[in-house]
Parts: sequence; C-alpha cells; structure tokens
Amino acid sequence: MMDYKQLAAEIYEKVGRGENIQHVTHCATRLRFTLADESKADSEGIKNLKGVTGLVQGNGQYQVIIGPDVSSVYAQLPNTEGSGEASNKDTSIVSRLLDFIAGCFTPMIAIIAAGGMLQVALSLLQLSGILVETDDTYLVLYQVSQAAFFFIPVFLGNSVAKRLKIDPFLGSYVGAIFIMPGLTTLLSQEGGISLFGMTIPNVSYNASVLPVLLSVWLMSYVYRFADKILPKSVKFILRPLIAIIVITPLALLILGPLGVTIGNYVAEFLNYLTNNFGPLAVLFMGAFSQLLVMTGMHTTLTPILLTSLATYGYDNLIVPGMLLGLAAEAAICLAAGIKAKDTEFKQVSFSSAITALMGVSEPALYGVTLRLKKPIVGMILGGAAGGLYFGLMSINTPVVIASFVALPSYSSVLHATIGSLITFVIAFAYTWFVVKDSDFPNNNVASVVSEPAEEAGVSENNVTKGVETVIVSPLNGETVPLTETNDQAFSSLALGKGIAVKPSDDTIVAPFSGKVTAIFPGNHAIGLTSETGIELLIHIGIDTVNLEGAAFERLINDGDAINQGQALLRFDTEKIKAAGYDDTVMITVTNTANYLDVIPANETSTVKANEKLLAVF
Repeated sequence: MMDYKQLAAEIYEKVGRGENIQHVTHCATRLRFTLADESKADSEGIKNLKGVTGLVQGNGQYQVIIGPDVSSVYAQLPNTEGSGEASNKDTSIVSRLLDFIAGCFTPMIAIIAAGGMLQVALSLLQLSGILVETDDTYLVLYQVSQAAFFFIPVFLGNSVAKRLKIDPFLGSYVGAIFIMPGLTTLLSQEGGISLFGMTIPNVSYNASVLPVLLSVWLMSYVYRFADKILPKSVKFILRPLIAIIVITPLALLILGPLGVTIGNYVAEFLNYLTNNFGPLAVLFMGAFSQLLVMTGMHTTLTPILLTSLATYGYDNLIVPGMLLGLAAEAAICLAAGIKAKDTEFKQVSFSSAITALMGVSEPALYGVTLRLKKPIVGMILGGAAGGLYFGLMSINTPVVIASFVALPSYSSVLHATIGSLITFVIAFAYTWFVVKDSDFPNNNVASVVSEPAEEAGVSENNVTKGVETVIVSPLNGETVPLTETNDQAFSSLALGKGIAVKPSDDTIVAPFSGKVTAIFPGNHAIGLTSETGIELLIHIGIDTVNLEGAAFERLINDGDAINQGQALLRFDTEKIKAAGYDDTVMITVTNTANYLDVIPANETSTVKANEKLLAVF
C-alpha cells in the first residue's frame, strides 16, 4: 500500500520545499505545482519516486502524475500556498494565461465530475425504468446534480480569487452576485432595472465563466489598492466593502455582459466548425485529445465546454473527442495486457484499461502507451477514424465528463458505440501487430545467454542467475563509477545504473545491435535500444547541452538500425574542456527497473571500444 505521507514529503522536498512553491492543486491524477523556479526542482528524482508515474513540465505548470490516489497525497502536503516568489517572469503571456485558466478550473473538476456523473446515473435509472421524471427522488437528485453547474460562478469566483491571492470568499461573493435569484428576477421584469441611472442588461449568468473571471481579476486590483491606502484599524471592514462597491457596477454593466457575449461568440464559433466542418473538427479532437492530456492542457478546455453547454445544452466536440481518446487507451492496454509476459505489466495494463473506460486515462497513457511508444500512432489513427464517424453522424452529449458510463446520454447511443468501436479496433490492431515482444518490459528478463558468468568478467559471487546480456564499451578510456561523477542526475542513479568513462578518443560506437531511439538536441547524447529491449543512454560530458552542438558530430539519424561497433557520434574533447565542461561520458541502462541488476563487467579500469563493459541480468 502506498505511504501517502512519505510520498508527499518526498515530493515536497524535491520540488524545492515551501519557498519554491507558489501554488499547488490537483486534478484527477496529478499534482499541479506553480513553482517560483522550476530549475530548483529535482525532476529526475521525482520521476523515480515509488508512486509517481510521470512528470509533465510546460505552460507554467509543474505536474507530478500520481494516479487515482492523488487526492490522498495532496492531503498530506504542507500548506505552502503562495509562499514562493516568482522568478520566471520571462514566461510568455500565452503560457501564463493558460496556466492561470488551468489553475482556476482544476480545483473545480471534482465538483463538475460529481454533478456530471450524477446526471449520468439518473439517465441510466430512467432508461432502466427504476425512476421516472415525476418521482420525488428523481426530482430531488436532479436538482442536486444541477447545483454543480448552477453555482459555477460562486465556485469559480473562489478559485480565481485564491489564484490571485486575495480573499477567496470575496471572489465567491462576486460570483454569487451574478446568480442571485432576487437580482435575476429584477433583471427579467418588464422594463428591466437600472443602476446609477444606467440600465443593467438582462443577461443570464447561470454556469457562466468569463464574467466571473473578468470581474474577480479586476477586483483584485481594487482590493490591493484599498489594502495599500487604508489604515490598519479600518482595513478589515473597509477593504472588502470598497472592492464590492467598485466592482459591482463594472461587473453588472460592462464585464458581465461582455463576458457572456464573448462566450456566446466562442460557442457559436465551435458550433459553426462542427456544423460546417464537423467531421474534420471532431477528427482532430479524437486524434489528439490524449496528447492534450499528456501535456496537461486539457483543463484549459473546461471554460469552452461549459460555455457551449450553457449556450446550447450540449457539446459536440470536446467530450465526444475525449471519449474516443479513452477508447483508444483502453484498446492499447487490453492488447498490451494480452501480449505482455511480465505479470506486473499485465496487471497494470488490464487495470488501466478499466480505468480508461471509466473516464481517467492517465494510468493508461503514462503506464502503458508512453512506455511502449509505438501505440501512440495507433491512438492517433484510431481517434481520427472514430472522430470522422462522430462528425458525420453529428454525435453530441449534454454531459461534461467523458466516460463510457455516460454513453446512454449521447444523442445516438448506437452511433456513439459504433464510432467508439472503430477507434477501439484500430488502436487494438495497431498495438497487436506493430508492438513486438522485445518492446515490452521484462518480456526477455528470464532469458539467459549461453556465455558463462566467468567469461563475461563477472564472478559467481556477484551473480545468482546467468547473464542476460553483456554490453560492450562504446569508446576507449578509463572507467569511473557513476556515483563518483559530478552530475547529480547520474551519480544518484536516478537515470539508471551504469558506468562512466573518461574518454581517450573522440568516437562513440554502438555497444550492441539495435536501433537509435533518441538523439538529443546538440548531439551530445543518444538513446539506443538493443534487440533484446535494453534501453541505453550515452551522454557525453556534463552540462554540454550548453555548447549547442559546437563540439559534436552526428553520424546516424533517429530511428536508424545499428550494428555493434558502428560509429554513432564524434566529439571534440579539447573544445569541451576549453569551454569549461567535464568531458566524462555517462552510460546508463535507463530501464534498469526491468532487470535484476546492472553491474560492471570489465576487470580493469582501462577499457577499449567493443570490450566488455556492463552485465545486465
């Protein structure tokens, strides 16, 4: 069982503690940090924590992927809200805006999910005949489900204010103004009503988002100004009063109507796309929805989705596209679970397939799809084909959550099922036929080569099972234990076990036959995968990425097949040293966790290219 308190403490330490944390929240599967300085976080150390399945950085957020237990880990984090001082002011305006939107809506996802799933449950009960729309129980539960959406302005006001570091309950107050029943009645009466002699536009703000975003954002400036000019003795009472008095006419006369108008234009634009280019629009969403999830940017679609639902009562793009992404992930996991030989990977695959069908794709995406890599293409192709069918059939849904539990709520259950099956079959078939046994972790761990341990340079005292593979050296030089290098990521073994070599020549050759799976910018590092599935990283020098390729020459391309001894890279040791960098070459088995152990196989400190270097069990 996961120790939530220990994991939370370890993550807290590795992100830089409270002084580096500006904001932290969580969604269904990940902790979302806004850090003052992301370079202070130990990213590799976090990735290797037991209980962490992945890490996503970008658009101003530092996202630690936990899985369904994320809320339990979040609950154990110390209260660090707003303690960090921002140091990344050079972040682009677009990135900061997206980060702001995602940060405001992420805390609300649980509420939206609860209301949405309750609506789905009521639909299922109605279809089965257990409840009818006139039953008291149905009527009460329906109102409960609607509360999640009717009061979105209140929830959002609180979240925006907290994000802007002003009183969150003042933000809730602004949201409540927009949906106050008495005010709504006054606005809808014949002749309307005015404020300070100006007629207030009769606009419905139920489930609206932009009016609250704009109003609380502007109020934050009024709040801070009042805080600055008021004496301490009256600040507690007058600061919120001034903020509300100033923002109310602006909100009701200008910002609210403006926000609703912008939202309507956005909804109309999406409706135009789906009505005129429907198949292509949903094709795109189906194909790339999971890539949005991978980057964590799917939460920025929430305000667009809510606006569409508030305007038309249904969504025909975002949720249907996300549903197809779930179908693709479930198919990939099912195919991988059947083909995999490793018991643990089978369990992860099958459980992730079930989780994906329920509406949470991160365990499947990070635990299976991205680990195998090849199924990504099947995911995109399957999602695109299903999206094309959805678009042609004009599929829409009134629910806010993508889940196969909600399938009965779609405009056509039959066509929604057919479209999902199209995606499922394509993703399953692609994974089944393209992903080979060697691509799976641990599929070859039980195999033993005929070479005895003594011939591999490994004493029987160090090994209890035969050597699976002996990796030869990719260069000439003096060996150095990884733990003694000056690069923390390598010396801590966070990138896997291996060895370092102080080079005496300028050429990196292939240490085995296989393929090139990654070439890093600047050509200072290369990722290789052997025919038996060993993943090897060869990194030339420490911090040499800063040379931007000036000292390196690439002799092969990403995806090339390679033979043992083939020249891969050349580097200029003198240029590296002249620039002030260490030229030590680090060699690590990045999928060390898939094997029993990785140990040195050379008997002396001097090694030549193509001589035994590492033994992998």
